[in-house]
This record gives sequence, C-alpha cells and structure tokens, in this order.
Amino acid sequence: MAAASDTQSERNARFGLLYRSYQTALLRFLTNRVGREDAPDLVQETFVRMVQSGTDPGVIRNDRAFLFHVAGNVVADHGRATRRRNRLLTPDEVDALLSVPDESARPDRAAQARIEGQHLARALAEMPPRRAEAFRLSRLNGLSHQAIASRLGVSVRTVEGEIRMALDHCDERLGAV
Repeated sequence: MAAASDTQSERNARFGLLYRSYQTALLRFLTNRVGREDAPDLVQETFVRMVQSGTDPGVIRNDRAFLFHVAGNVVADHGRATRRRNRLLTPDEVDALLSVPDESARPDRAAQARIEGQHLARALAEMPPRRAEAFRLSRLNGLSHQAIASRLGVSVRTVEGEIRMALDHCDERLGAV
C-alpha cells in the first residue's frame, strides 16, 4: 500500500510542477481563445482532465505540447457548449411562453396561451425534480445560478447543466406540438 501511495504522491508532485510551470502561459493561451472571463475555469478544466485521464506525467515526452493539446480540446468543447447554449430558448422567449395573457387579449390568443402553458407544465412535470426546480427558480423567480446552487446544495456548473437540459427538454416538447 505504501508503494501505491508513493507513486500517487510522485504523480501529484509532477502535476503540481506542470501547473506551476505552465499555468501563466496556459492562461494567456486560453484568454486569447475564449476571453478573460472563461479562461481561468478552462485552465482548471485542462488540469482536471489531465489528472482524470490517468496519464502519468513522467511518461509525457513534451509536457508543454501535451498540456496545450489538452487545452485545445477543452477550448473546442467549450465552443460546442457555448453554441449549444446559444441555440436554446432565450429568457425572453421562455418568459413569453410562461406569461399569462391579459384579460383584454383576443379569446383565440388567450386559448392558445393556455394551451402552451399546459404543454410547458407537462414538460416540467416530465423532468427530474431538481431540474424542474432549477428551471423554475431561474426562469420564473429570476434567481442567479449562484443563488440556485446555494438553495439546491449543488455547484453552479450543475445548475447550468440542469437548466440547459431543462431548456432542451422544453424546446423538444414544445417544438413537437
């Protein structure tokens, strides 16, 4: 057991050295590609992926090239996620679906709005409870992702994922109507 612990300690020390050696250059690289706001998170994601991959940093021939290759993959994934988020319903579109028509509205529009509201309610009922709650807190109550994360006892990233999946589900259900 001590040998496994020593090996893990050595591996952790190598990753620590890689982090200290390349963190600034990697941050600059990622800032140029995704902007100042997202770059620090992507630096962390790059190192998390390296550690989770099981790759032994001692066998990597060119640390810098490998690290920047992983970072490039993280940037590509980030771009795909950003494009996916941008194709979803906007908060204004969701608000329009959830709004109650005013009494002076034409009867056909009021009936259509009631039907759309029923479809949305059914779509929310099909979701796991945490996902539906995150959606309601975000879109109906206007809470920030941080506030929702605190209330639900999960990370902000989990909240973002739940809301994204809820929007996908609503888009799928309401688009099929």
